[in-house]
Amino acid sequence: MRKLFLSILVGVLVGCGVPQVDYDKVLAENAVLKIEIDDLKNGEQRLIAIIEQAYEEDSFTKSKDAFNSLQKRHPHSKAIPKYAKLMIELDRKEKTLQAKREAEEKEKKRLANLNKTGVWQVTSYVDDFGESTSDRLIRNLRLIRGRFSNSATQDSKLDVRFLIDGKTEIDIILYEYAGNNPVKAYSPDEYQVLLQDKDGNRHKLRALNRSDRLSFGPKHSRIVFEALLKGGKVKFRIVEVDTPTTQYAFEIKNADYFDNAVRLMNE
Repeated sequence: MRKLFLSILVGVLVGCGVPQVDYDKVLAENAVLKIEIDDLKNGEQRLIAIIEQAYEEDSFTKSKDAFNSLQKRHPHSKAIPKYAKLMIELDRKEKTLQAKREAEEKEKKRLANLNKTGVWQVTSYVDDFGESTSDRLIRNLRLIRGRFSNSATQDSKLDVRFLIDGKTEIDIILYEYAGNNPVKAYSPDEYQVLLQDKDGNRHKLRALNRSDRLSFGPKHSRIVFEALLKGGKVKFRIVEVDTPTTQYAFEIKNADYFDNAVRLMNE
């Protein structure tokens, strides 16, 4: 208000043709007033108070801005080293709180999606009478589409079914020409399996077909299991060892929520 009054007064004095000495006096008072206002806003003690209060309130940006003003306007302040250390602590505190918020958001999302299983289905094996048993498994809800080639055909349709009893027992059933009859073996057939997880990590695995499915051993089942737990896109390329022209390729476009399916299977 005082600043406004002096500004108006300067205008009035100029308009009335007042003596130069009076005009200069008003200008000087106006300059002093500006300094006083600036000191009220950016004085050393006020800036220090803002830094401390903002730090206690976790107002990181406000605290940093006040510290920057302290350095700029009061470069010789003895408080600068103290608050420079405080800024380092503030950065650590800010990162900790940010990590906490991200973890809380992740947990909130996980709880909201707790019963989602994505492309996966938890079901049970059946006995000779077609009745459900207590033996549970995870399988893909819909058949996974892929392509296969051999000496008789190229790039033909393929359907794939996963049977997952646990982290050490994983089988894959292959249906050539997207038919109903799985690829069979009358003596153990060995296959090389190349797997790529969502992060681009590649693994060379081995599987055996002793009947109508490719079975991974415990070690390689764990690798497949961990890749599925990561979610995202998982790619497979399979080659029959004794007949390299027989090849299968398919991918799970989104393996998300496999962890939920595992939890539900084990409940």
